[in-house]
Amino acid sequence: MTDSQHEDGYAWTWEPAVGILTTVALLAVVAVQVGRSLTLAAAGAGWHWPPLAVLVPSSWGILTGNLHAGLTTHGTDAVWVAWAIAAAVFIAGLTAAIVLALRVTAGRRFKGMATTGQAEQLLGLGRLRANRAVIRPDLCRKGHRR
Repeated sequence: MTDSQHEDGYAWTWEPAVGILTTVALLAVVAVQVGRSLTLAAAGAGWHWPPLAVLVPSSWGILTGNLHAGLTTHGTDAVWVAWAIAAAVFIAGLTAAIVLALRVTAGRRFKGMATTGQAEQLLGLGRLRANRAVIRPDLCRKGHRR
């Protein structure tokens, strides 16, 4: 018996899918920016973060090879290192989000058979005894036993 039989859940329409896609896109943008900033810091150019207004547009510039997109300073051209760091940050963030989502939804998953107490509460002791041959035919046979 599952708990979902006893609660009115939210219908899965397009809203959760859009929320998940938006979260993944935001995580990708932040991962690209963190990868670029860590690359510049590792190359000795210091930590640089773009203004909020150019956060998303500068991400496309970074993906096309311009490591200084959205920044006012110029330093190194270590684009491949930025890609590697951005990929690592993205994968780590996505893994953390998936683990968190699984932990949140763990209580809603199928839990198996009903316990004895749940069956008694749902059906009643008299009904269980009256139908015991149907419920456990291996234990409650009618007729002659061998």
